[in-house]
Amino acid sequence: MEKLNKYHFLRRKAANPIIQWQADLLVPVPVSDSRLTERGFNQAERLADILSRLRGIPQLPLLIRTQHTAKQSFKSRAERITDMKDAFAVSPDEQVNIQFSSRLTTVKASGRPLQIIIIDDIYTTGSTIRACAGAVRLLCAGYGIEADIYSLTWARS
Repeated sequence: MEKLNKYHFLRRKAANPIIQWQADLLVPVPVSDSRLTERGFNQAERLADILSRLRGIPQLPLLIRTQHTAKQSFKSRAERITDMKDAFAVSPDEQVNIQFSSRLTTVKASGRPLQIIIIDDIYTTGSTIRACAGAVRLLCAGYGIEADIYSLTWARS
């Protein structure tokens, strides 16, 4: 129930421009190399770039895709959930990890949870967001920090 309340809180903030929402970090959902070659860009990364510039929230590619998955739009809910299991991991890039660690210093000093927004293009079943959030939660736990993880998508199908 608490997660649902957080979702509605963020949704109300986004719907009311007078209420300013903020986060510590934007994390775009990564695409597989083959999908990146096919499209030529990552839609989630582009959306995160725009939000980062408009809101002044840093974007960090914390995640990598560990496996290519077929297009989710042709699959059932159960197939999507199974497909996304273990599809994401924390990036092994040392520069990304250094940047993440530096963000934690500020948050730890404030005494509040790290606020992360996972950015994706389309929300259908939530399996992609859940898989990404799981990987981010493990990363945060490894640093001994609590995180509030939200998602923001361009569309819902």
